[in-house]
Amino acid sequence: MLFFVQMKWNYQGRISQDQLWEMEAIEGNHGIAGIKTGKVQLFKVVSQHRVIAIVDVDSLEDLDRNSMGWLPMREYLEFEHVWALRDYEGFIEDVKNGFPQPR
Repeated sequence: MLFFVQMKWNYQGRISQDQLWEMEAIEGNHGIAGIKTGKVQLFKVVSQHRVIAIVDVDSLEDLDRNSMGWLPMREYLEFEHVWALRDYEGFIEDVKNGFPQPR
């Protein structure tokens, strides 16, 4: 299952900028490990406190576990958007076939 995830660092008034960078270094190890699996793409939005992820997860539960429990910065990340993504070629195939009913 493919998802677009937009996260914002929500740390102001809670931890210092230096503490944020210390935690982000730890979070970075988690992110790089995900990238190396080929199931995660991560992008830092320039000049904003945001990170965009495209993730391929086996289940909704795994996505929830990662965002709510496994991420080192889970306490300081605000998940602004989590959208399920569909392969565009499959969508166009359905369009061409008139959105067939399940069997």
